[in-house]
Amino acid sequence: MMKVTDDYKAKTRLWAEHPKVVAVLPGPRLPRFPAKKFRTHAEMNLWKAALLREVANEAERHG
Repeated sequence: MMKVTDDYKAKTRLWAEHPKVVAVLPGPRLPRFPAKKFRTHAEMNLWKAALLREVANEAERHG
């Protein structure tokens, strides 16, 4: 007989046999932004970092 500690799929089977529904809180609203084109990945990453900072600051103010 295989020990549960040796069975890598035991946790998944346990969760499937005993499902638990939990409510998920809604995430922060994303600001509207128009379609954008970027010349480089670095330029896109700078824009994305600024957007994420804005979302985090907004969530902090309202949360």
